Amino acid sequence: MRTKRWIEYIKYGTGFVGMLLLASCTESVPKEIEIAYNALPDKVDYNLHVKPLLSDRCFACHGPDKNKQKAGLRLDTPDGAFSELPENKGKHAIVPGNLSESEVVNRILSNDPKFMMPTPESHLSLNEEEKALIVKWIKQGAEYKTHWSLIPPAKTDLPDIKLKNWPVNEIDFFVARKLEEKKLIPAPEADKETLLRRVSLDLTGLPPTPSEIDAFLADTSIHAYEKVVNRLLASPHYGERMASDWLDLARYADTHGYQDDGMRNSFPYRDWVIRAFNRNLSFDRFVTWQLAGDLLPNPDQDKLIATSFNRNHPQSQEGGIIDEEYRTEYVADRANTFGKAFLGLTIECARCHDHKYDPISQKDYYSLFAFFNQNKESGIIPYNGEASPSILLPDKEVSAKLEAIRKQMVPLLEKANPNQPTYKTAFQAWQSQLPTISKLPDIHTKDLLVHVSFDTGTDSTYTNEVKTDLKAYSSGDKDKRPRQVNGKFGTARQLIGDCGIDLAGKIDLQPDPKKRYYTGLNFERNQPFSVSLWVNVLKKGIKGPIFNRNNGEFEGFRGYDVSLNADGTLTTIFSYVWPANCIEIRTQERVGVNQWTNILLTYDGSAKAEGISLYINGKQATTQVITDHLTKSILHGPHNSNWSYMPFEIGKNMRGTIADIQVDELLIYKRKLTQPEITKQATGTNALYQIFTTPIEKRTPKQQEALFDYYLWNIDESFASYQQKLSELRLQETVLLTDIPEVMTMSELPTNQKRKTFILARGAYDAPMKEPLSPHTPATVLAFDSTQYPANRLGLARWLLDKKNPLFSRVMVNRFWAMYFGKGLVSTIEDFGNQGALPTHPELLDWLAVYFRESGWNAKALHKKMVMSATYRQSSLTSKISQEIDPDNTLLSRAPSYRLSAEVIRDKILAASGLLTRKIGGPSVYPYQPAGIWEALATRNATSYTQSHGEDLYRRSLYTVWKRSSPPPSMLTFDVPDRYFCVVRRQKTSTPLQALILMNDPQYMEASRLLGERMMKEGGNTPEQRISFAFKALVGRHPRDKELNLLNKLYAEELADFQKQPQCALSLLSTGEYPVNKALNVPELAACSMVATTLINFEETVMKR
Repeated sequence: MRTKRWIEYIKYGTGFVGMLLLASCTESVPKEIEIAYNALPDKVDYNLHVKPLLSDRCFACHGPDKNKQKAGLRLDTPDGAFSELPENKGKHAIVPGNLSESEVVNRILSNDPKFMMPTPESHLSLNEEEKALIVKWIKQGAEYKTHWSLIPPAKTDLPDIKLKNWPVNEIDFFVARKLEEKKLIPAPEADKETLLRRVSLDLTGLPPTPSEIDAFLADTSIHAYEKVVNRLLASPHYGERMASDWLDLARYADTHGYQDDGMRNSFPYRDWVIRAFNRNLSFDRFVTWQLAGDLLPNPDQDKLIATSFNRNHPQSQEGGIIDEEYRTEYVADRANTFGKAFLGLTIECARCHDHKYDPISQKDYYSLFAFFNQNKESGIIPYNGEASPSILLPDKEVSAKLEAIRKQMVPLLEKANPNQPTYKTAFQAWQSQLPTISKLPDIHTKDLLVHVSFDTGTDSTYTNEVKTDLKAYSSGDKDKRPRQVNGKFGTARQLIGDCGIDLAGKIDLQPDPKKRYYTGLNFERNQPFSVSLWVNVLKKGIKGPIFNRNNGEFEGFRGYDVSLNADGTLTTIFSYVWPANCIEIRTQERVGVNQWTNILLTYDGSAKAEGISLYINGKQATTQVITDHLTKSILHGPHNSNWSYMPFEIGKNMRGTIADIQVDELLIYKRKLTQPEITKQATGTNALYQIFTTPIEKRTPKQQEALFDYYLWNIDESFASYQQKLSELRLQETVLLTDIPEVMTMSELPTNQKRKTFILARGAYDAPMKEPLSPHTPATVLAFDSTQYPANRLGLARWLLDKKNPLFSRVMVNRFWAMYFGKGLVSTIEDFGNQGALPTHPELLDWLAVYFRESGWNAKALHKKMVMSATYRQSSLTSKISQEIDPDNTLLSRAPSYRLSAEVIRDKILAASGLLTRKIGGPSVYPYQPAGIWEALATRNATSYTQSHGEDLYRRSLYTVWKRSSPPPSMLTFDVPDRYFCVVRRQKTSTPLQALILMNDPQYMEASRLLGERMMKEGGNTPEQRISFAFKALVGRHPRDKELNLLNKLYAEELADFQKQPQCALSLLSTGEYPVNKALNVPELAACSMVATTLINFEETVMKR
């Protein structure tokens, strides 16, 4: 419709309406905007005046998104705006300097709803001043400029100002100039009590103590305030305060999100952030470690924990999801977070189409996406255990035990090395006096646990000819039971889909949890075992499970399996959590079609890829190692799994079945098989007999090697002894390793396993375009130089920190500024693009951005610079003229005043009461919250909320457990985000519920009681002294006479009431777990508690001044 109107208007522009407009649109100013035009500044600037209008009113239809452009018109570039309109020859939207030939002028000045722009149905419009701005800009030549935030910041000289005695540092010069332009003066400096409270809350999130207030008031030196700032920056609570905001950005939570929202072990990342801020880790390293710490040379534990930043996004534990669909969502979240957190751009808007407002194409989006697309991960995460990749975080005691075990293993590994000369000597002696073949042990039955021939049994059960307590039976759709067919030996079973074969023992749902669950072919990573199966693949391209004993996606495919790939190769996985905490190998050789093939897996218990061998028809397959990193148990069972029992399966697993394949002769051994034994499985011939009957001098090297292998694993007692001791130590190691907590990290895929990245149509995982993309960054920001940076996340981090990058330092400085001044110099902290706000003090923003970089990315130095400024130290009280000229305080004519964050409010009240536990770091805690909230949102994998006790009830809010589907309810009322996504700017609301929380929440009622106790024990003997003590503890200053009188009157009234009704006093004081001090007078304590409650609800308690 808009396209048609545009064409019609241009086509019939010589009509009556067009003639009127064109007649007025000569070089003279159109009459209808003449007044507004004359009031405009002499020079209209594109970035400052025009671009915000075009972006907001025009770019949706005439902006960067080529798929949404109407009439072929693009107004965000000069080429698009000045070019001949593609559907109307000879016409131009904008002709610089020529109003009458500029069709944009005609459209915005039209009153005809059929032709006016913006169109009425867009519900957008331009007022007279805005129309005049566009007209004057065109008349002055329609000069386009690069968007302000895409020009690298540069330091300007400090401006010359009249208020020469006011500035404390460079910040104040820029602020003073803006004030002078509007004929304003700064507010006076805040009083010392207000200033101390402000800077204490800003730098540590905690209030000053009464003694700290008194000490600051008593210090009259010129450096008194700087000494306070230095002390606060050195406080361990500084890191907690900085981390609180950063965790919003990092979408930190203790749960996975999505439907099940199960628990995860996230707190090591939170604690790393606190440590990093406290040690003043340079901000370039702070960011680089989080983006790519794993790609740095020899990364230590801290660098790896930091990469959990990229794994903090929600992850789904739901059964039956599509792996690639959700993995794509995780990668997209990383790209979106990178854009918002570090570039201040709404990158996510280009996932499904070109950005409607900013010059970011869909190709740009997926080129950035490519940097985050190489993590060794799955879209399916386990119910227990961290989603891989991850790192182990053992404590000192466990580390010492592991070190001791591994020291014991070193000499045993050396003694168990087959290349030891003693074994060769013993072998020579043994073979020189070989026994007759009839006296050799029966290697076919030694340690044999299972032999299912499929020759006996029923339609649904198959006889295990070795151990009758392990039974084989069909499992699945009973109408699709495996069919009996002629096999390799006797009869076999043909799998036709939707039904496989299980092998299981008696189910014991309550074994001793201290013991590992070994029954039912549940081999541990330290146990050698072997599986042999004959298969006949009937069609090409078949893929699916051959045999396995694992839990499927519910627990990271924990266990072991062999599967057939579509190209006929085989993959075997030994897994704790696939795809990173596992061993995964793939054969180069292929299984033939329409021929019986013996597939044999044998394993030596070493937990190494080299200890796993796959044989195809008796010949060891050449394998590619995909992953060789199995650090934990592969067992099922209640000790380390939600699933108490899983069977050994043929032709099926938890994700499906395989069809058009025949199986025969299943054998399972609880030991490693040697080459002669494997040959017998495949050929039926007794390879040992052939070797024995061949004179030594006539044996081939392969025969001698096979015989030596057999000798070591079946005859040599010393070798067997060492192997047994190693197995015992490996089990001890496994038990310790499996119980070590982990945290999710990043781990780049090796070069030969790199994923290809494509543009995804409409952002859908299953709609890739044809051309693969290389990792790249939006050229409009800064082109990625692949000759200078590696094409991975480390290269991306270095690109981000390049001094030519126009965004990063600005975005970070602006975010820190908002922490201290309530809003950024760019108020849209999350958006530095065309839809974002212009900076109020652009030269100051650039000066700070360059200063931050030149300081070596010293965050503490930057923060000190901000809070030491005279701008920061102003009073928040406003004058009448300041209120009129600068109502929103955009000129910084005074200090800001706004409600404190949820965390600061709770923490300062706990601190004032004396309840606050100041311990740093550790697992998340569960303070008071209404019963049943988590349970109301429960699913099958839900965790009930179990309230903490003791000091954990009074930890800082930073440590409160964070469930995405149910954030802490009292803090949610004070506008904390749910952290499903990256949040860089919280909402600020004011609701009656907030007052109800402060009056009635058990946490605050208990804090009132404890502050009442402090009033009586520490505040003095008179009511006035006690009230003053509480006032200083909560508000940070001495009360004024009127305030003291009102509170004294309240105290007297409450005391009188409680003396008449002591049971009411006891009821009030019984809230909370902290024991009541029975030595104190109950009515007096209750009255003091009510005074404390009143102060908690006092505006100055919850407001920044």
